[in-house]
Amino acid sequence: MRHARLLASFAFLLALTSFARADSLSPADHLFREGWALLSEEKFPEARETFGALSPGEYDLGDYVLFFTGFALAREGKLADAAAVHDRLVASFPGSPLVPYLEHEQAFAAVKGDDLPGARKHFEASRGKVTGNGRKAAEGYLAARLMEEGGNAQEGDAGRKNAAEAYLENFFSYTVQDGAVLSMDRLWQWRGEGKLTGMGLPVSFYGKYAKALFRAGEDERARVVFQEALENFPPTDDFYNVLLDYAEFLRKQGETSTARTLLARAVKDAPRSFRSEVDFLFARVEWKAGRPAEARRKFLEIAESEARPATAERARYQAAWISEEEEDLEAATEEFGKLAGARDEQVRQESVFRHAFGLYRQKRYAEAIKAFEAGEKSATSPVERARHAYWRARALTGSGEKRKGDELLRALAADHGSGPFAMFSSLRLGGDPFEMLNAPSSGETAHCSQEKEKLWEMIRGAPWSKGDAEKVRRAERLTLLGLIEYAILEAERVDRAAIRNATGLADGGTPGLFRYLAGDLRGAIRDTIGVPSDRSAVGLIDRLQYPLAPQYLGDCDGKKSGVDTLVLHSIIRQESLFQYNALSPAGAVGLMQLMPRTAAEVARKERIRKRLRRNDLLKPELNVALGAAYLSRLLRGYDGDYVRAVAAYNAGESAVARWWNRAEGDPAMFLERMSYRETRSYLRRVFFNLLQYYRIYRPGMLARYFPSDRTGVGTAPGVSASPPAAETPVGQEGPPSQPGTDAPEGGKPGG
Repeated sequence: MRHARLLASFAFLLALTSFARADSLSPADHLFREGWALLSEEKFPEARETFGALSPGEYDLGDYVLFFTGFALAREGKLADAAAVHDRLVASFPGSPLVPYLEHEQAFAAVKGDDLPGARKHFEASRGKVTGNGRKAAEGYLAARLMEEGGNAQEGDAGRKNAAEAYLENFFSYTVQDGAVLSMDRLWQWRGEGKLTGMGLPVSFYGKYAKALFRAGEDERARVVFQEALENFPPTDDFYNVLLDYAEFLRKQGETSTARTLLARAVKDAPRSFRSEVDFLFARVEWKAGRPAEARRKFLEIAESEARPATAERARYQAAWISEEEEDLEAATEEFGKLAGARDEQVRQESVFRHAFGLYRQKRYAEAIKAFEAGEKSATSPVERARHAYWRARALTGSGEKRKGDELLRALAADHGSGPFAMFSSLRLGGDPFEMLNAPSSGETAHCSQEKEKLWEMIRGAPWSKGDAEKVRRAERLTLLGLIEYAILEAERVDRAAIRNATGLADGGTPGLFRYLAGDLRGAIRDTIGVPSDRSAVGLIDRLQYPLAPQYLGDCDGKKSGVDTLVLHSIIRQESLFQYNALSPAGAVGLMQLMPRTAAEVARKERIRKRLRRNDLLKPELNVALGAAYLSRLLRGYDGDYVRAVAAYNAGESAVARWWNRAEGDPAMFLERMSYRETRSYLRRVFFNLLQYYRIYRPGMLARYFPSDRTGVGTAPGVSASPPAAETPVGQEGPPSQPGTDAPEGGKPGG
């Protein structure tokens, strides 16, 4: 599994560097890339032989030739030979940034070979001087192993206990990395030998260990550890927490009845806090079974009981949602109002809005105006502030203050940081912002394929110092050769002030810049989240956060299946962060996260391809073509309504039909009446993305359809055109679900 992941990562990096033409590389470069490929495939002797054909003194990346040779030797366990290469690296290239990295490789190889004195020596020379999750996991294993073996005899038991905790923390933090897997194996070995039981480790240790095993795909091992923990420890609060985790594990294994029996058996003698957790789970079952009245009653009982505060909040939140779904607005508004000070930020933020929204729907406009105004002040994101401001404007209009309401709507329509609420505001004022998406090309994005080369020209032409110029040159060479992580290593050595002067990027933006230049758009976005930028004008950080992808979409100025390519960019950014081989837990594949069944149906109906295999969806051009065709079909089915089409792309057409019937043709009401939190967030982000893409790349067209201040600064109270502060990238677990507010499994196109 680990080897498969490594090979997949290498294939991804090669795909990213496909822009490097074969005729732009020298014979030595071809050898270097071949050696790197063999190294990535863990063919260490072959890699050494290939690098051995290069002369470190003559090749312009000679220190890398030596480093990779030493790396291969260390991985083969040939420590004496690796040490000789290390000495040669230090003597020939004393200023190379690779010296501590080779020390690290020797330390890791030594500890795997049980050479603890050697491991300690090299670890002391490299600790804290290397980057990357793989190396951090290796450092974690090294530290734990040395902790285990260190100290005097009297400290032995304490040292092993500390080592066990360090192994677990390393495994829990890095899971699939080699050092983390070694930590897992060490703990499993100790468990089998009976050593863990004599260390005085608490039940919470075993619960965390079992959860980490489950995350790593070691389901049967996780089951064993859960069972042993519950058999060997007396009931305590932590014991019951582990019991709940085990029940959740069983549920995810499809053993729902076993989980229910386990919990029901444990309830009798359990503390009230645990019984409340079980009651909460059973109330969820009632809701899912279509018995909302009984579920609401149980949730409210929990909320008013001696349950843990977090459980009580979640229970009240679910009761409030059920009341709203059942159109009991008065009860929903009251319960949401009680959650204005909730500890959980997501619960608090949504409850503050739902309370104000409930007042609005009951036509209690004066109260709603005050509640929305308070919500604007406490909101934590630009779009959330715009959400409150938009509905405050509608409440003002409802109360007879149409002039004030229209003023606020105009301010929102003028602010591109308001996301969908800018578009909804424009609609309320009589405009049709969605016409922009169907308009003929403005030509502003006709040359998007030249963006990257222009940026390289800017970097090459900057007035670097002699030392920085060499680092930039090496970074460019490594980018061209496909070694992105090492290109970033070189670029991060460049003087920060010089980088700011050359590119306008604030501190922290350099890794994202070089990932973008190498074609790793996902990495560029993730590495530049939170990097400060000048909000008064479009800058480089905007282009890194909202990149164009001509390598996947071709002509950025045209349409695919009649769909504007910037719409497709906005969806791809949200779906996969431009990772062409993204796979979701629900089974969605590729850039546009298509479900195979949906893709096959679209391919057949649109006559794109007769037979479609799941792996075909990893081909970027085909994935985009199918996704665009599917979205186009949805648009036709909804008479050109982008709001419903984008929602259906995420949640499916049946859910959209249900929500639209509640909204009475009002797109903003449609958004707020969605019962899937994921789809509400998805719609907001996609339309936020869309306005940012237009602001950055088609400002002329945006100005025609949104005649306003293009900077997005100071136009609406507390609203900014800056991007959201956080993402949940594909393949990473997001915040815990709120039952009843998420899409069902498979809630992707065709799911």
